Amino acid sequence: MDVYPFHHQNMFFNIITDYDLTFKEIRNILDYLLAREAFKEEGENWGYGKLFDFQVDNVEYEVDVNCYEVVIYRRTELAP
Repeated sequence: MDVYPFHHQNMFFNIITDYDLTFKEIRNILDYLLAREAFKEEGENWGYGKLFDFQVDNVEYEVDVNCYEVVIYRRTELAP
């Protein structure tokens, strides 16, 4: 897996994946995770991995979030 530093909404993330994703796709993934407070620094679970399964624009993702690292394990295109 490759690590790609990515700046979005005044935050820095490490995107870890084997997939060749577009910038728009990465921004959509991060926007989804930000809306669900996946990167919230408060609480006892900060720093522990959190798994997310979600769909954005006819693509389903399986993503692990650990602090500001986003590991994209699975990317599946869905039929329209």
